[in-house]
Amino acid sequence: MLLAREFGWTLDEMRQLKPSELVAILQELQRQKTIQEYHEMRNKWAFLAAVFTNGISALAGMFGKKKPKQVEPDAFISKEIKKAVERLTGKAQQEEDRWAALIQEAKAKGLKGPW
Repeated sequence: MLLAREFGWTLDEMRQLKPSELVAILQELQRQKTIQEYHEMRNKWAFLAAVFTNGISALAGMFGKKKPKQVEPDAFISKEIKKAVERLTGKAQQEEDRWAALIQEAKAKGLKGPW
């Protein structure tokens, strides 16, 4: 039903798909849906929570001596979700590739390190 709803495909059109094509399509839809939910969570709910928290701390700061620390929207999103989205978007892989290239370059120059 997900494919019919997302693409407007009929049952006959879905039956013509190979199992590997169906799996690839469903995985991509799941990836896109997860990324979309993360962005909605960060741009709406975490942003509102940060604004509310910063507003309350600013009011409390008027009566105290310390200046309140500003809260970022990412503070309201768990690290597991952030890592999952980074992995899905390929940012984590790009970062690993960058470090691997730097290590190879250092080895080529004859530098010694913990690697």
